[in-house]
Amino acid sequence: MQNNRSHLYTLMTVWFFWSFVAASNGILIPLFKEKFTLTQTQAQLVDFAFYAAYFIGSVLYLIFSRIMGGDILNKIGYKNGIVIGLLISAVGTLLFYPAAQTASYNLLLSGLFIVGLGFSLQQTATQPFMIALGPPETGAQRINLGGAVNNLGGTIGPALVSYAIFGSISKDAAANASIEDVKAPYLILGVLFALMALFFWISKLPRIKNDEDVQVSNIVIGLPLAFLVLCVGVAVAFSIEIAITFTFILMCILMIGYMIYSLAGKSGAVQNAGSVLSYPQAVLGMTAIFVYVGVEVTIGSNLGEYLKETENLDSSQISKYVSLFWGSMMIGRWTASIGNFNPSASMKKILTVIVPFIAFAIVLIVNSLYSGDVSDLYPYAACVAVMILAYFASQEKPVRLLLIFTALGAIMSIIGVMTTGKVALFSLISGGLFCSVLWPSIFSLGTAGLGKFTNQGAAFLIMMILGGSIIPVVQGKVADSFGIQESYLLAAGCFVYLFIFGIVVQGVLRKQGIDFDKEVVKGGGKGH
Repeated sequence: MQNNRSHLYTLMTVWFFWSFVAASNGILIPLFKEKFTLTQTQAQLVDFAFYAAYFIGSVLYLIFSRIMGGDILNKIGYKNGIVIGLLISAVGTLLFYPAAQTASYNLLLSGLFIVGLGFSLQQTATQPFMIALGPPETGAQRINLGGAVNNLGGTIGPALVSYAIFGSISKDAAANASIEDVKAPYLILGVLFALMALFFWISKLPRIKNDEDVQVSNIVIGLPLAFLVLCVGVAVAFSIEIAITFTFILMCILMIGYMIYSLAGKSGAVQNAGSVLSYPQAVLGMTAIFVYVGVEVTIGSNLGEYLKETENLDSSQISKYVSLFWGSMMIGRWTASIGNFNPSASMKKILTVIVPFIAFAIVLIVNSLYSGDVSDLYPYAACVAVMILAYFASQEKPVRLLLIFTALGAIMSIIGVMTTGKVALFSLISGGLFCSVLWPSIFSLGTAGLGKFTNQGAAFLIMMILGGSIIPVVQGKVADSFGIQESYLLAAGCFVYLFIFGIVVQGVLRKQGIDFDKEVVKGGGKGH
């Protein structure tokens, strides 16, 4: 038990960097838009490059698994997968030097793409590793604990990268900044990736893997590869923007179609499964991850443009708001991680109230060090209070939590579109609070009952981080056409889809004799 806890803490360290880089994209987007004279759609290609790497990385994972005659992680182990992923990301940061030196937007995007490829392998290995360290029904709690560290990186990242690039929050700082200023922070990041790889290599993590012999079938590798080839073909024949729009429309059709199929009661117990795609929960989980990552990324990445148009701020002045969004993810995940420490019932209730405000205070302190006055963020405490009440109402049941938080996310997004000023701004930023605990819930539900196909299921779910590359660009296109504030209706629609997913996947799993909500009640909702 104690050894598993120490292994869990070791795995948590790598989570910090995932969100550090992802959140820092929110600083790069307005900077690149200004320096390269881009439209909002073109600027969102930063996210496209970074998150598309997760999809392509997962496709490559399946291809190499087929070449090697079995699942890669089953052969090399989760630990080695993490080490290799860190080294790939380190290589990606090296491209920032020549890219910044030559002011090449395409080369900068290539660097982010390679960093994302490494993250894809890291996440594919890390999350099933964490689930394997305890009972499956409490796997969401362990992932939440990693998520708490993940979003500490997301809170610190925007402030630190903004300071490294601009030095201050004055308008002169934004005007005087150049593309070359991105070299130093990303080269330092590359050194840290290499050091983390060494740390994991010498660590005493157990060699955990799925020992069953699982072959990668033709359909498992063929479908995503065909999808990739089709999208690349559209991009070459027309443009990357048309390819992204095509992908979005195709995904919407597939998601709605499969949802109707599942609601029609066609999905029950799985017999003699030939691949991970035989499991309805895996397919539904893939669609949910696509939408979830898309809405999480699009809220934060379009925030810079929203602040520019509604608050008249420039790229050097937005970091505290971007940090507050990603810090909101930390607030929610810290709250959800309390159960991992097995407090008494009464202490747990107290901590559920105190911990979110401690996390909020950390967000304020981090940003005060760079931005100075953060008193305008104090009213956001009301949004934190709403999240606490929602968390109590969920009783830590994965599906119930998913339904409550997605409903609130949709409501707050609509309020953000319909109002103005700080009410609108904080309503949109609070999407971070209500996204915070969705990933572990979706990931656990999507991989429930997959047995020997768990690794492939994890790879497919990681693959659908593709949503983070597609949905922000679509919102950028909507913003260019109708206005940045109105474009956040897309976020509301994403939350509505995830609400429906929660209802449908619960019915699917119950037909297979799996009910996570009952398991959590039986186990007292505590981590192991």
